Amino acid sequence: MARPVEYDLQKVLDNAMEIFWQKGYEGVSMAELVSYTGLNRRTMYSLFTDKEGLFKDALDNYYAKRSAIKLTILKENPGKKGIELFFQTFKFDKNFKGCLFSNTMREKQFMNDETYNVPKEYFDAISTQMEINLTQAKELGEFNGDAKAMALTLITFIHGFHVFGKYNHSKEDSETIIKNILASIR
Repeated sequence: MARPVEYDLQKVLDNAMEIFWQKGYEGVSMAELVSYTGLNRRTMYSLFTDKEGLFKDALDNYYAKRSAIKLTILKENPGKKGIELFFQTFKFDKNFKGCLFSNTMREKQFMNDETYNVPKEYFDAISTQMEINLTQAKELGEFNGDAKAMALTLITFIHGFHVFGKYNHSKEDSETIIKNILASIR
């Protein structure tokens, strides 16, 4: 009688998320995934079909554990306050890896549209919600600019922030940058 396969699916997804976050989709081999997740190849292919299937599930895991919280902050805090609270979660440190979703956006050519759409839909939702928050801020007298243009500027800033923080680990610099970007919302 064959032994039942023992694994903790959440731990597998967390480990896969971490290695993809560190190395990117294209930078991770199947051998590394097998080693890092603790699964054997057969179980990995049985559970996820292929590397991209595991990557998509790791992206979904990242959304559930990290990104959904940021979107909720914006939704639950109207106006400029939501945007301020959203950006309070952004801090550089020596372990800063950027954002798995921002990192993934650079690797579109290596994955199918279904996988790529996980981070794309997140950033579309963030942009839309920021526009809503900025429209609310305008109604509250906290902002007098173009809500859509500022939301697009903030999304562009987010991607750049995640890249810059990979080599600038200064918490003080990240605070200065965030303070400056928030000051532009007037």
